[in-house]
Amino acid sequence: MADISSIFRKWFASIDQFLLFTVLIIIAIGIWVSITSTPAIALKLELEPFHFVKQHIALIPIVLVLIAVISSLQPKHIRLLSLLGYFGSIVLIICTILFGTEIKGAKRWMNIFGFSLQPSEFLKPVLTILTAWLIAEQYKNAKFQGIFISLISICLVLPLLLFQPDVGMTLVIVTTWLAQLFISGLSITMILTFIFSSIGALSGLYFIFPHFTDRVNRFFGSNGEDTDLYQIHKSLEAFKNGGWFGKGPGEGTVKMNVPDCHSDFIFSVIGEEFGLLVCIIIISLFVILALRPLIKVLKSSSMFCYSAVFGIVFQIILQITINISTALNLIPTKGMTLPFISYGGSAMLSSAINIGFLLVLTKYDSLMYEEI
Repeated sequence: MADISSIFRKWFASIDQFLLFTVLIIIAIGIWVSITSTPAIALKLELEPFHFVKQHIALIPIVLVLIAVISSLQPKHIRLLSLLGYFGSIVLIICTILFGTEIKGAKRWMNIFGFSLQPSEFLKPVLTILTAWLIAEQYKNAKFQGIFISLISICLVLPLLLFQPDVGMTLVIVTTWLAQLFISGLSITMILTFIFSSIGALSGLYFIFPHFTDRVNRFFGSNGEDTDLYQIHKSLEAFKNGGWFGKGPGEGTVKMNVPDCHSDFIFSVIGEEFGLLVCIIIISLFVILALRPLIKVLKSSSMFCYSAVFGIVFQIILQITINISTALNLIPTKGMTLPFISYGGSAMLSSAINIGFLLVLTKYDSLMYEEI
């Protein structure tokens, strides 16, 4: 027992406790919101009222263990983990395309031992670490074609994601990679080339994937029927009803009318039941979660840490921005969860992996050494 206590104290002293406590507060808010928002959707689906609450809470110990285990590693370990995770995710995505469950016209989920898993979620964190590693290696040795290899690694997974199809995940992965290239000091000519190529590819997706076309058209009002915008209308109504202090836990009505209130539109439930003040508090916590690692990594002499932390933080911010912007009708509807708050097992585990990586990369030893 003494050894376990000693290991725990050593681990706790090595990580950024402030960042960890911020994450724990967000997780606690997620449990609180789950209790008030998910019973309504569970009853609508003819499930036991606390079905989603139980599943959400059951994941918390796994999330905490995952954060603790990953954060106890060293940078060289997470690089190897990212490489294994990259190829493992590709295998699982292929299996999902072949044998997965089709939901709303997309094959993104597969059942493993009774649990629904979205393998592409795990690709996000590991690919960010992998590309940071490759970029850093080229930074140290100009003859090593790290950026080109990272481009190949991205190109290998994009067809698989688009075949599912998962346009949103594709955009997150590509934009995160472009952000890492930008921060690593790649020439502006190359950056602009990649950006314009991505814009061209995005325009192509508009014509290739009907569901993507429909969402963009509905957002810009080119469809005469507005029945498909029902969730958006109810979401905006929820924020209006909530005001500054909300209608009270469990007193909201948006969850009775919006099918995705426990996942993609969870921020609407928060706005209606807890008010604008709590929304601002949650956004502030996410801002702390993003700024804390960035401030610490500015002291780093390691390009790998610098690129990896920036990439992970960018990815987290992008996910939060998409979720909140969708609820506020600022962008076309895109299914993206709010980290640690929305219901969604794969997304929550993916967020835990990202936090574990951040806790590794912001350790003093990681920041101070170039050769890691």
